[in-house]
Amino acid sequence: MSDWYYAANDEQKGPINESELKANFATNKLPIDTLVWKEGMDNWTPANEVPAFSFRQPPAPAKVQPGTTEAAAVAPVEGSSSTTPVNLSNLVGPGESLEVDYDDAEKNKIFGILAYLGILCLVPILAVKDSPFAKYHANQGLVLFLVEVVLWITLAVISGIAWTILPSSLFFIVSILQLIYLGPLALLVIGIINAAQGKCVPLPVIGGIKILK
Repeated sequence: MSDWYYAANDEQKGPINESELKANFATNKLPIDTLVWKEGMDNWTPANEVPAFSFRQPPAPAKVQPGTTEAAAVAPVEGSSSTTPVNLSNLVGPGESLEVDYDDAEKNKIFGILAYLGILCLVPILAVKDSPFAKYHANQGLVLFLVEVVLWITLAVISGIAWTILPSSLFFIVSILQLIYLGPLALLVIGIINAAQGKCVPLPVIGGIKILK
């Protein structure tokens, strides 16, 4: 399924998958007449005129401009200097909350909780990949798991070196370094609480990292 792009505040947003975009319309996060586009469409079109998003009202007939052909260039969104969609999403950005669909959250809370339990973050990724709620927590859980792996490897290397070169009187430094694990543990607890309460709130520090698109 092709990714969609949409216009908001005179800016081009996306790419976003169809299920997430539908959820935004269903929860009134985006107006149903928001301009949308995906590969294969000739022009940007209001969502309520696109069959894929016509759950609120019957789709209106497509408006064809005089002289327009199938090979016509895609019209750019106002304020954009490009005639083709540009991926504006970055791996790291400001953490954003997700407006939760109540039914989605109630149905997939258990997957949201599992997302923070180490390698179990793969369960919601594979089992409920079309759920915006589960996907939000799966992304944060995956980032947290990767952070924990990196920390474990880094501290294992540092500890090995320290035990080799430090005198026995300074071995307590190695134990102090282990306290860094309290950070990921705190984030794990916060994430589980948010998922259990049906919330999609970014975690401190890592909430802006987006791996799952």
